[in-house]
Amino acid sequence: MSIKRRKGFGPDNEKQEINLEKYEERGWSPEEIQSHTKRGTFIRFAFLDLDKFGGDIYHEELINIAIRAAGNRDRADEDIARSFKTKGWSYDPFPPIVDTNWKVKDGRTRIRAAILAGEKFIPVAIFAYPDEEDVKTAYVQSLSEGLIGNDDLISRPTKSEDLIEAGISAIVDGNVQHDKTAIASLLFNEFEAERFVRQEEIPDLVEQIFEAVAGGQQAIWIPGRSEVVTYLKKCPDIPKDACLDGEVCLNGKKVFVYAAPSNTNQGRLWGQIAKQIPEESYIVFYTTKKIPSKIKKGYSDFISFIDMRYEECFEIVNRTASQSGFNINIKPPTKKPYKVLGVIPQLNLDETHQTLRKSNRLITLEDYC
Repeated sequence: MSIKRRKGFGPDNEKQEINLEKYEERGWSPEEIQSHTKRGTFIRFAFLDLDKFGGDIYHEELINIAIRAAGNRDRADEDIARSFKTKGWSYDPFPPIVDTNWKVKDGRTRIRAAILAGEKFIPVAIFAYPDEEDVKTAYVQSLSEGLIGNDDLISRPTKSEDLIEAGISAIVDGNVQHDKTAIASLLFNEFEAERFVRQEEIPDLVEQIFEAVAGGQQAIWIPGRSEVVTYLKKCPDIPKDACLDGEVCLNGKKVFVYAAPSNTNQGRLWGQIAKQIPEESYIVFYTTKKIPSKIKKGYSDFISFIDMRYEECFEIVNRTASQSGFNINIKPPTKKPYKVLGVIPQLNLDETHQTLRKSNRLITLEDYC
């Protein structure tokens, strides 16, 4: 008889009793359970013995690099480990998934978190998967299992960046051809991308995957937010009167650092600038996209949007005054309340970018590429 209950998770002096029957009592339909996998057949819920990983959170079965755009850099496992130690185990999300050989198929971050929290086991769902003799086909299928397994997660659902990372891996290490038709088929059919992003976003993902592979997937350095801030703290191009993220800003000018291109970030940046007026603000851009040929235009479009909103403010004042019987025509001052300091040089195959990055310098938009 399989074990249904074990003590673990929560504060050291008040460990939970983890009861697998609570999963069985959830009343999930076969269709709901099946939605967490593309090819697996559900067997049962069980406990995975964490001793198999030897305390190594970087065990080959627990690395997210090919599925998560952030890999393991976002430290989500540490945040979840803290939650495990203070709040205990939650039955809300579907548990991690393993196959009948106890190989991890989904839920790697939660398993690493359990190891960090000092736990000896973790609840899992066991699925049986059909054998695939072709190694490269099996690899692509494992990518889709990881992406689909994350579909119902609230804290770390699959995002467009994850689809791109998995798409690149499917071409470089799998058996997917490097052409746009094959990539589109991969996204629509194998990865079921419409579960995670809007349909109209998928053609752009196809372009990003195609060009990332064409230029070599290492063509662009993609830093995390914390890496960007660290870079800028060492940057000689940041004025002495500037305040970066996390710094106390007394009579200084704030530096707004945004990833571009991004329609959402355009609106956010303008909102931040508007709050600072009449004080001047500084702007620095970086990118999280992997299409070198489109990055410069993305930066230009971003600035054009900010300039348009700035000029629009004066037009609103003029029109409002006119409706009230005042005939005025206030022109936007030539000196704007914001200044673009530059862009982080991220092109790995460009000599200018390489040279500037070695000394933590910025590059102007005009010189970007």
